[in-house]
Amino acid sequence: MNAMAKGRAACGRLGESLEILGLRVVLLAYWGTVSMIARRGGQPQAQGGESVHPKG
Repeated sequence: MNAMAKGRAACGRLGESLEILGLRVVLLAYWGTVSMIARRGGQPQAQGGESVHPKG
């Protein structure tokens, strides 16, 4: 294997690593966004006149 082929192989591995890292970053950003939206839209707040306990 000559130096040129070794350089290309290393570049290919580096490109693959960057691609995997990019995918992880995108998935982490997606998960964080979904998590924030879920927290904000969580359980509805009870109105002033409503009881959260059943009557009876």
